[in-house]
Amino acid sequence: VSTQSTWGKTTSLHSMPPPKFADLNKSVTDLLNDDFGFGATKLVLKSKAANGTNFKVEGVKAANATVADGSLETKFAYAGVAVKEKWSTNNDVLSELAVANKYLPGSKATAEFVFNPNKGLDALKFKVKNDYEKDAVSASLVVNNAGLVSASSVFSVAKNCLFGLTTDYDTGKGALANTKFGVSYVESDLSVTAIVSSNSDVEASIFHKPSGKVSAGLKLAWTQASSISGELAAKYSLDSTAFVKAKISKDLNVGLSYTQAISSGVTLTLATLVKAGALQGTDHKVGLTLTLEQ
Repeated sequence: VSTQSTWGKTTSLHSMPPPKFADLNKSVTDLLNDDFGFGATKLVLKSKAANGTNFKVEGVKAANATVADGSLETKFAYAGVAVKEKWSTNNDVLSELAVANKYLPGSKATAEFVFNPNKGLDALKFKVKNDYEKDAVSASLVVNNAGLVSASSVFSVAKNCLFGLTTDYDTGKGALANTKFGVSYVESDLSVTAIVSSNSDVEASIFHKPSGKVSAGLKLAWTQASSISGELAAKYSLDSTAFVKAKISKDLNVGLSYTQAISSGVTLTLATLVKAGALQGTDHKVGLTLTLEQ
């Protein structure tokens, strides 16, 4: 359940903090992006050891690839530090160390580096993030080692109405990189969101859930570099173990997916992309994802 839709179920203006700026249109984004694994066969294995260590193994074979890619990821906590290690088949080892709420409530410091035996230390990132959530305000401040400062906030300005803004400041250039403003109207079954950026890009979305089994969403976007683009999606739950999804874009790209929980911890998703505007072409795609979770 998205933070956005959860907030919309409240009846009191200050009963819970509003969502983060990035989550203003999360319901529509998840509806359009999740469960559409086109053009690849994917196997995901998840398990948790008795000591709390989480394991995740992924294998992906793209339709046009001759070999499969894979990764092994572990997550655990040690002495108050959250540790993540990810080893991929291209021999990159990603390590992430994170400490939360150490100095201030809502704060999180993260260090990430990538090591490759053939290249050595390939990348090093560090960031400090502080979240503030109280009553009718949700705010976030992020500073990284590249000199980029990102600040965002969302305010509940009236019943079911949200106003938010986010901006990036490049300390190296001494200038704002980008600023976005967003407004959203949220109810338990409906959300309408509009986001405008400082470079005049505009994005609007509508999410509607008329019943427990049916949800639908529309997303439109306009940029100075291109004309209006749009996608329409819908989801229907067949029962407690299966659902189907469909989406169509302005370019007549039709996506279909079917997800079935075969048994406890076993989920299968089948997806296909049909280029309805060029049915005689060869760009149509299919995909399969099998998830095994203990």
